[in-house]
Amino acid sequence: MEIEVTKPRKPCHPPVDHSRQLPRLRRVEGQVRGLQQMIADQRYCIDVINQIEAITAALRRIESDMLSEHIAALSRTAMSEAFSPGDSRAMIEEIAALLKRR
Repeated sequence: MEIEVTKPRKPCHPPVDHSRQLPRLRRVEGQVRGLQQMIADQRYCIDVINQIEAITAALRRIESDMLSEHIAALSRTAMSEAFSPGDSRAMIEEIAALLKRR
């Protein structure tokens, strides 16, 4: 699977501090290392699958929190500033695209 690298875009809102996600990401990193070891040790398939499910759930929680924070920041910005119709449309399209991918 190839990872798509995108150019940094100009944000539609002030920066959001996502630093509280870092400990969760470090925990996921440890889980992935454990998963690698489980595979190297030829652990039972169901145990490996359970670990994959736990990692996926943890990443989904991080994704969900970041999405909520992003939408909240967009909403705060939209309410506090006057946007042109084009800017408003761009914000709505961005949110719609994010939700569509989920």
